[in-house]
Amino acid sequence: MELFCFDVDGTLRETGGEHRVPQSTIQALRLLKEKGHKIIVSTGRGYDSLCRTQILDIADFDGYVVNNGQLVLDGKRNVIEKHVMPVKTVHEVLDLANKLNLCVTLKMDKRLINKEPDEYVYETQRYFGNIIPEVREYDEKEDVYAICLYGPKGWDYAPYRQIAGLEVAPGLSTYADASIASVSKASGNEVFCKLFHTDGYIAFGDSQNDLKMFKNAKISICMGNGDILTKKIADYVTSDLEDDGILKACMHYGWIKEGDLDE
Repeated sequence: MELFCFDVDGTLRETGGEHRVPQSTIQALRLLKEKGHKIIVSTGRGYDSLCRTQILDIADFDGYVVNNGQLVLDGKRNVIEKHVMPVKTVHEVLDLANKLNLCVTLKMDKRLINKEPDEYVYETQRYFGNIIPEVREYDEKEDVYAICLYGPKGWDYAPYRQIAGLEVAPGLSTYADASIASVSKASGNEVFCKLFHTDGYIAFGDSQNDLKMFKNAKISICMGNGDILTKKIADYVTSDLEDDGILKACMHYGWIKEGDLDE
């Protein structure tokens, strides 16, 4: 039995456009399950955001790592592990964003954005097909699991990287994921390695928030549409997700055979 960990946007689901999941991907997930393997979602999305996609309905997932490992849920979506960002760190991010005149979204049970949306927020919204939260003040009593930073495409977010304990992973659009440095998709995936007694995990991803997951994976697979840096450290680069990338990778490694497709 193997444990397969799948990123969502750019891996399972298209970014921009119709945000669809290819039928070949759904077929691959079904076949992996039928062969007795475990499959989990491992994403930078929050749980609330994940619920607004079709991902929960495309397969019988065995677990969910959301907010880049800050929240880990079992197959029935019960919380196994939760990590909350320190209040001091949240204030540092907000203060810096205000100085830079940039937006940030705090990912919470009821998320917020610090100021009126700008062009970077709207571009990110189109990329993910996500909603823009309410503009309001941060209440220190609210748990913050992660933060979405906004900025120009290709920016390295260097000012935010100076904040102690903050991990910053630029995305393929006008945003970056900011999370607790000691927690990641990799640490969340390891929870399921222990739970399912596997000797490691196989990772599918496309962007820089998958780097730690790739570095700790038994096998790492980057989508053809993925980030250049992520491709460089991957064990294998498959075709684009729209070009049956997940199914082709599974066939490349022999987890799915040609004959399985006739069933």
